[in-house]
Amino acid sequence: METRARRRKYLLNGIWFFQPTTNDALPTSWDHTIVVPSVVDCAEPRCRWREFSYFWYRTTFDIPSLRECAFVVIEQAMFGTEVWLNGTHLGGDIACYTSQEYDGQAALKRGVNELIVRVGRREDLPPRSAVGNDQERTEWIPGIWGDVYLTQCGNPRVKLVQVIPHIQTATVEARVTVENRSEHPATVVLSTIVREKRSGKPVSTPQEQNLTLTPNNTAAAVFHHPIDGMHLWSPDSPFLYELESQVLHPASDGDSCVQDFGMREFTIHDGDFMLNGRKILLRGGNIAFHRFLLDADRGTLPWNLEWVKKVLIDIPKAHNFNFFRCHLGHVYNRWYGLADEYGMLLQDEWMFWTTSGSKEQTMKEFTRWLQDNGHHPSIIIWDALNECTDDIVQKEIVPAMKKLDPTRPWEPVDVVEEHPYIYSLGPVLNDRKFGFTRSLAEIEHSFKPTMLNEFCWWWLDKDFNPSSLMSGVIERWLGPRWTKEQAIAHQSYLVTELVELFRRMRVDAIQPFVYLSNNAGPTAHWFVGNIASLQPKPILAALKNAFSPFGVSIELWDRHFFPSELRRVRVFVFNDEQEGQSGTLRCGLVNASGEWLYEMKQAITVAAGESVPVAVTLPMPPRVGSYVVRAEILQDERLIAYSEKPAFVCARPSAPRLLKERFVAVLGADDETVEFLAGHDVGVCSISDMNTKGASVLLVGEGKLFSSEYQSRLGAATKFLQAGKTIVIIEPEWGVRDRETISVALELDLHICKREDKDKGGYDSYVFAEDETHPLWQGILPDHLKMFNGGYGGEVVSQHDVTPTRPMHVLARCGLGLAVPAVFEVPMDKGRVIVSRLQVRGRLVSSTGADQLFARRPDPVLQRYFINLLAYASERVGD
Repeated sequence: METRARRRKYLLNGIWFFQPTTNDALPTSWDHTIVVPSVVDCAEPRCRWREFSYFWYRTTFDIPSLRECAFVVIEQAMFGTEVWLNGTHLGGDIACYTSQEYDGQAALKRGVNELIVRVGRREDLPPRSAVGNDQERTEWIPGIWGDVYLTQCGNPRVKLVQVIPHIQTATVEARVTVENRSEHPATVVLSTIVREKRSGKPVSTPQEQNLTLTPNNTAAAVFHHPIDGMHLWSPDSPFLYELESQVLHPASDGDSCVQDFGMREFTIHDGDFMLNGRKILLRGGNIAFHRFLLDADRGTLPWNLEWVKKVLIDIPKAHNFNFFRCHLGHVYNRWYGLADEYGMLLQDEWMFWTTSGSKEQTMKEFTRWLQDNGHHPSIIIWDALNECTDDIVQKEIVPAMKKLDPTRPWEPVDVVEEHPYIYSLGPVLNDRKFGFTRSLAEIEHSFKPTMLNEFCWWWLDKDFNPSSLMSGVIERWLGPRWTKEQAIAHQSYLVTELVELFRRMRVDAIQPFVYLSNNAGPTAHWFVGNIASLQPKPILAALKNAFSPFGVSIELWDRHFFPSELRRVRVFVFNDEQEGQSGTLRCGLVNASGEWLYEMKQAITVAAGESVPVAVTLPMPPRVGSYVVRAEILQDERLIAYSEKPAFVCARPSAPRLLKERFVAVLGADDETVEFLAGHDVGVCSISDMNTKGASVLLVGEGKLFSSEYQSRLGAATKFLQAGKTIVIIEPEWGVRDRETISVALELDLHICKREDKDKGGYDSYVFAEDETHPLWQGILPDHLKMFNGGYGGEVVSQHDVTPTRPMHVLARCGLGLAVPAVFEVPMDKGRVIVSRLQVRGRLVSSTGADQLFARRPDPVLQRYFINLLAYASERVGD
């Protein structure tokens, strides 16, 4: 294979002259300089770029000789580009993320040449532009943000190269398009060969074909090269090849180009992602490159390849990442090359958080997108849309793109991403559609691969201050008097809890949000201080453990236990490696000093890509206190991964003497309340006997406020209150599907409304006392009011609003911004009504099936609370 047909490439990156203007007239002076590639806020001296409409770049370069073809290539520029070479207008383009090529042959000269490029503002792009949308960006900074170069070659030239690996046959398919840019027909010899990229060693025999091209037209040829000693590309072994394509023509000095590629296949089979024919589980995060361009500390870091390697490769790999989504827009093209070279898998997403532009322009830019980046083995998924749908994109454009590139799946056609912002913005777990996610059961049993590439709504800036989207969220989980240290610790706790859950579900791709973005933006990022130093936040250490390929997770949602209780739990051991793994599983109870109070060990072997649940029976300590259930994976006595769940051992409650001396009239939903009170020697009577028995408290159980038995006695209830006694209403919203107004007494109603909360809110599992010294919380620590035994996700307050028609005094709160009264009392005459929304049903006495994961079972904290509630209600009578 001859090598005389070398293409010349002159990289024009560097320091350019720069000038902003308010009109489209060529500047008369150049008062600034700027680095190319970058964006306009990098100009020196700095300019008030927001006050201008156009941004001009100027550079000069020397060309020693001329050839038949010359092209100016701008890989990435925003927003709307016009190009002049030596005063000749070469053309313009509105593409903002993909390459632009301009024919510069007629204007190019030997010696010094002048290149001028102008870009504009996003708001001035024409309506057909596919620039897209991002509702969380405050600004769109223009600039030439990709490489700029000039290429020279002969004619005909190699216009496009597409490389398709076939690993089953160790063959690479090369689709090469040749272009004839002359007015005359041409017959050429097109040849291809494959070499190892690093060594340059040929691994295929050269092949050639004769092509005849008509004037100003293209022709394509397909080659199939068997690869000697094929090395597969993978994150663990990122082996690269290069395909050289060469065009020879007797009347031309020809052309050649080299395209890097990897021998890898990424497919979907039976609902699993497959890399090179083997199941792969994806673990990682998100890189919001264009949001990061708004970061105050960003500077020229996105184009500093030493820094890029640290943020894209070194730090993620050190924390067990193998995958990123390039969120809402492509990254600088050299990032993809680094991912190829060092082994990082990528999902490349277009800037469509709701679409923009015409079908024709989108089709054009998507085509160029695939042509620009389709050779990268690191890119395994094309992603057309974020949190939106579009029939034209999904049903017309993506199918056309799949014909152009049959080697990769597409989101949202072949795989649908889910954004379960649960246990933060939303409830602990979701059993129905919530925001941009299906129920957890649907996700777990999905026929398509499941990709959870956004979750963990817990965003702290570089100084650990909550981001703008955290309003009300921190209070919901940490209470009104939270500290920065608690917020930091909770971020790590939350991401660990959710990653473990999703790994137990065997989710195919797990990517909490967001690894890299704008520090001052709504979601911040995972680094402390100036981003240049790349100092990870503690969340990354938590992810390193949670993402451990040979990992472990305890399936335990309960937090409250009785002394010496035996509790059976499942411990999951994961193996995401490509080979089987063996080690030792250690599981047991640890005290506050880190000492093991009880432990069991067993040898464990897990096949590649599998998960093994291990049933473990844990004896709880006999002493009341705070403990940790801990599981570890050890190999040769070395700790590989661990899982921890808090466990509070609480004393069995007893009723105080005062409560035992007084009767409680009960109107209950079932016999649970009566059985519990009787077991604690509390006198119980029916509502019909409350006056004759001298009851001090009327207890109205779940849903019984609506019963005719109660509503027919509103007068008696009113007199009961006038006598200075107390009515306690337990979970009055139980059974309300929409909205109801129900009477408690003759001058007191409750408005009950089930909230929609489709995108946020939901039920609650954490409750916070207004006054921790109040009698209601005697013997109960604040941490005890976070998660309760049984109930889906520890639900304790339902997704309802309950509002009295008279002023109330709130005793406990929950929900976003702690805006939901969980317990409140309403003074009425000499008495009062206490409304407790905490769900004690199923948690006071044992019932059949209580050993199921989410079945309700006795909870010592809610038992204590229930006794405190009735004791508090009794104490005020006559006192």
